[in-house]
Amino acid sequence: MIPRHRPPFGPAALACTGVRSLFNSGDVEQLERKYKQQLGVKHAVWLPSARYGITRTIQSHITSDAEVICSAFNCGAVHHAAAECQRTVRYADCSSGSLLMDCSGAGTGGHALILSEMFGHRFSPKELDHRLVRNASLRIFDMAMAIPAPADMQRMQQVDVTVLSFGLGKSLYAGWGGMALTQCDDLSAMLQRCRDQDLASGPRLEFYRWNADLVLRTVAHEPFFYRQLRSRQQLRKSESTDCSSSFTADSHEWHRPPTSLHVARSLRNLEQSVSYVEKRRILADEYRKQLCGCSDRVQLPPSDLSALSHFCVRVSGDRRAAVRQHLWNHGIDVGTLFPFPHEICRTEEFPQAARTALEILNLPLSTQLDRRAVIGICDALRAGVESSRTASIAMQPGAAA
Repeated sequence: MIPRHRPPFGPAALACTGVRSLFNSGDVEQLERKYKQQLGVKHAVWLPSARYGITRTIQSHITSDAEVICSAFNCGAVHHAAAECQRTVRYADCSSGSLLMDCSGAGTGGHALILSEMFGHRFSPKELDHRLVRNASLRIFDMAMAIPAPADMQRMQQVDVTVLSFGLGKSLYAGWGGMALTQCDDLSAMLQRCRDQDLASGPRLEFYRWNADLVLRTVAHEPFFYRQLRSRQQLRKSESTDCSSSFTADSHEWHRPPTSLHVARSLRNLEQSVSYVEKRRILADEYRKQLCGCSDRVQLPPSDLSALSHFCVRVSGDRRAAVRQHLWNHGIDVGTLFPFPHEICRTEEFPQAARTALEILNLPLSTQLDRRAVIGICDALRAGVESSRTASIAMQPGAAA
């Protein structure tokens, strides 16, 4: 079974990292220093999660009567982070044909803007030149699903911040945690101060348990074990509520400190990030090559030279469930992130986001995939789309005649 988002390393690589950390244990300061050097940014601050960085930054830099603007089509963690700021939250629709927020709307000035770069797609210079973006008092580039490059740091203004995630399903997965990157001295000092106050201190046994969680998650994403474990998970809860329990201010994303294994794996990911980017680009190019002949049935994502976390296509909303089941039956698990947030948004106000949420399929793009696997996924996808189309025609009134 091909997992929908597999870590960029396997159990053997994680074991090597663990052994290396016993003799040359890196620390948070070293990890922050390496990020600053590789990306050419003034400050890097390790955080318990990207959502933590979003919330604390807005709370400290935006007045209580200011708006926070973010995309309706987004991860529930980002929506939770915006809500935790205790500011007025305004949602924006997606741009037509894009997974990214429409930046052409009006802003009140003094607002905070969460620019979530979904699945690694980047906002273009033209989009960042809209008045809504230029008039923001604070811009947060949410690159939780991306692999950052020095060019991404150059677009930040003085008080901007970029947040990364090392959580499950992310391109730089290392167990948990994240990183804030900024050119602002005050913002960096604030985040360090808040982090040090908020991190929980626990018994040594807790650190062993957290490391064990990382090991078990890595093993669970090996194809041999994955199907059985995912089948059991689906029996317990649906994907729409898969992560809801973690969207609270008491979850580990707000308080868990790093362990030496986590830091060592994060350092190793940074060292290999250039190769991660190249591999993901190659796989995305292969997807485009294989699917270019069925663009009338499968809508490909916008072209992007960046490293994507998943290759996200769109199929007809009324056939998506059948296509996904077909892929599952052929040993391929794909995601359908992100569901439309009905609890905070009305569908009619955000037609592009609602449509995207119904149509998207997150095809695997792990660095552990190869060209043959991508070809197999595309073959199964085309067959699944055609099968669902045939079944849909057969069910139409008068089809039998």
